[in-house]
Amino acid sequence: MIRRTLALRVFKMSALAAFVLVVGTAAYATALQPPEGRKIRVAVVLTEGAVVIDYAGPWEVFSNVHIGSGSMGQQMPFDLYTVGRDRNPIHTAGVMKPGMTVIPDYGFADAPDPDVVVVGAQSGDDQLGPWLRKAHAQHALIMSVCTGAFKLAQAGLLDDKSATTHHAALQRLANQYPRIAVQSSVRYVQSDPLILTAGGLSSGIDSALHVVELYYGPKVAQATADDMEYQGQGWKTNAGSGQPTQVQATIPLAYRDRETLWQGMFHPAYPKPEPELPMVLHLAQVEGQYRATIDVPSESTFGLPLDDVRVDRGRLHFSLVTDDGPLDFRGTITADRISGNLTHGGSVTPLTLSKANSPPATLQ
Repeated sequence: MIRRTLALRVFKMSALAAFVLVVGTAAYATALQPPEGRKIRVAVVLTEGAVVIDYAGPWEVFSNVHIGSGSMGQQMPFDLYTVGRDRNPIHTAGVMKPGMTVIPDYGFADAPDPDVVVVGAQSGDDQLGPWLRKAHAQHALIMSVCTGAFKLAQAGLLDDKSATTHHAALQRLANQYPRIAVQSSVRYVQSDPLILTAGGLSSGIDSALHVVELYYGPKVAQATADDMEYQGQGWKTNAGSGQPTQVQATIPLAYRDRETLWQGMFHPAYPKPEPELPMVLHLAQVEGQYRATIDVPSESTFGLPLDDVRVDRGRLHFSLVTDDGPLDFRGTITADRISGNLTHGGSVTPLTLSKANSPPATLQ
């Protein structure tokens, strides 16, 4: 009876997710009406570490839209401005060093009420979530680009909806927010009539062109793309690389009540005691196989899936492919303790985790 009930629960969730997957890109794409007597206000969010193409791509799209006749200013229907924590400079994302310095036009506290909001990948701010919820309540269209989707998810705007993000973060989004139906291999997802989530980087251009089409139709959107000399077709086809699918959480929501949590400290520079990184291991048995994810909150990493998870006769093994090479753990597991060694790049680091009683943070 328990197994039958669980199977029915999983089926219902899968059916709902499949429905959301289909509806998310079609039925929600309703026309948008420009405001009376003024331009369409587009607020582009800028906090530390903002990825340049995520905001610059949509900025160029909206600033290149021309309609009607008259002066250049009269032909341009979008009024763009940037919004951050305040008017202090921020640094955009950089590889070897901080990127360019940008000064937001407004702070969250004094920015004009937007009609459209663009949220690209960035570090975010504690004021961002409340500001997004306020904009959503005032019927602004909110559009994320790349891992900006996580900011919308943190604000609670994507619960029980379909969404997408950068291809390398799809699994993390599904793991951290299991109530979201995460889609792969699409340029963007119309999560609801006033929420759009785009894939990585250049997908924001396609998503912005889609918004232009919702306001002014396909001819104006095409003219904008032609003016930019942008030849991508994703705003029309929404076709990404590969077959569109829903990304399942490593530990599905239906199994979260069986999940065990293990907490401890990881010392990446062992034997040096510093730095020490708090770590949480999520472990569950799903359909006879063990699955696991890890959180490293200080690194803003949540729901990172582990590979080759095995629990056998009191022994635990898992592995992880990182940018610096494979990481491998072998150790023991008891009712309240995991203890063993992480092997990474030829170095061995001891790791001990203790059983935790609190539920996963994403479900609190």
